[in-house]
Amino acid sequence: MNEQEKAAHDALIVKLKAEVEGLLKDKGFAANADVDALKAKITELEKGADLEAIKAEVIKLTSELKALKEVGSKETKKGIIDSIKEWAETNKAALISIKAGTKAELSSLVVKVASPMTPSNSYNGSAYLPVPEIDTVPVEIVRVQPTFWDYITKLRTGAASFVWINKKNPLGAAGFIGPGVAKPGVSFEIATEISNAKKVAVSEKVATELLDDIVGMASWIQQELVYQLKAKINTTLMTGTVSSTVPAGIQTISVPYSLTTVKTTNPNHWDAIRACVAQLRSGNLAGPVTAFMNPIDYANMVLTKAQSQGQLFVPAETGAVIVEDNNVPVGYVQVALLDYYKVRIYKDITLAFGWEDDDFTKNLVTSICEMRLHQYFSENHTGAFIYDTFANIETAITTV
Repeated sequence: MNEQEKAAHDALIVKLKAEVEGLLKDKGFAANADVDALKAKITELEKGADLEAIKAEVIKLTSELKALKEVGSKETKKGIIDSIKEWAETNKAALISIKAGTKAELSSLVVKVASPMTPSNSYNGSAYLPVPEIDTVPVEIVRVQPTFWDYITKLRTGAASFVWINKKNPLGAAGFIGPGVAKPGVSFEIATEISNAKKVAVSEKVATELLDDIVGMASWIQQELVYQLKAKINTTLMTGTVSSTVPAGIQTISVPYSLTTVKTTNPNHWDAIRACVAQLRSGNLAGPVTAFMNPIDYANMVLTKAQSQGQLFVPAETGAVIVEDNNVPVGYVQVALLDYYKVRIYKDITLAFGWEDDDFTKNLVTSICEMRLHQYFSENHTGAFIYDTFANIETAITTV
C-alpha cells in the first residue's frame, strides 16, 4: 500500500470511528450489540490492505450506522408530559432542596415535541380527546322478562275489597209434561267469595349527588324499580302460595293432566298440548287457551322430525296459543284459560321520591315503587288451569 492509499485508508477509518462515536452519544446505544459489532468490524478494517474492499465495507457500515441512528431517534422521542416527568426525576434531589428553602442548581428543561403531530403522540393517553358523545340511555340488563304478566287480562276496580257471587248446587231439571201436570222445579244456591287487595312494593336509596351529577339518573332508577316490581308480580302470580298478603300463583291452583281417553302412538310435545286442551274442553270450559313453555322445549318441539323420513314433522292444530317463557322450567308446560284467572288493579304503579328518617342528614333520597291489586278466580272454574310435565302427559296419552 503506497502513501496515498494509506492516507485514504486512514481517512476512511477515522470517518467510521467518528460515526460510531456519534452513535454512542445517543441515549440507549452505549451497550447496543449492533454498535459493538460495528466497532469490531472497524478494528478488522484497520488491519486490511485492500482499499477497494475497505471502501465497499465502509459504504455498507455507513448504511448500517444510518439505520441505527434512525431507530435510536424514534425510540428517544418523547411527549411533553414524559419529558417533564424525566426532568423532574433527574432533578429530584435539587427540587426537594428548593422546596425546603435551600438554594440548588437545576438542569435545563428541554422539551422535544414529536413532529409531525399525530393522534398517537399528541393525546398522551387522554380518554376524553377527542370529546366523546355519551349515549344517555343505559343498555338494559339481559334478564328474564315478566312474560306471564304481559299476557294476563287486567281489569280495574276502585275498591280495596272485591266480592263476587257464585251460583252453586243446582237442583232439578226441565221436562216434557202432559196437560195439567205440575211443571218440574229447579233451584240453586248462591255463595260469595272475597278478594282483599294485595300490595307489592320496592324501594331504592340514592345520594342526591348522583341525581344532581348524572343526567337521567332519576329515570334510570324508576325504570329499574318498575322492572323489579313487575318481575316480582310475575313470579308470584305464577308460583305464589296464597296468604293474607300473597296472591295465589296459577301453578298452585292448577291441576295435573288426568284425562284417560286421549291416546296416540309415539306422542310428542304437540300432542301433549293438544291433550291438555281436550281436558279443558271436556270439562265444559270455554275460551281461548294459552300454553306457556320454556324456549328450549319449544325449540325441540319445532325441530321434531317425521319418524320415517328426515323432514320436519308438521303438527296438527293444538288449539292453543303457544308462548315461550323463561319463567317456566324446562320440561314443564302451563296450559290455561286466562279469562278465568282474574286480575283487577286497585292502585296502579306509583313512583315517588322523598326523605325518610335521618336520610336528610346523609343527603340520601328514597325512591319507592308500589302497586295494589286483586287476584282471584271462582271456585266454579276449578280445572281451568293445567300444570304438569311433558313426560307425565306423554306417558298418559301413549297407546299401550
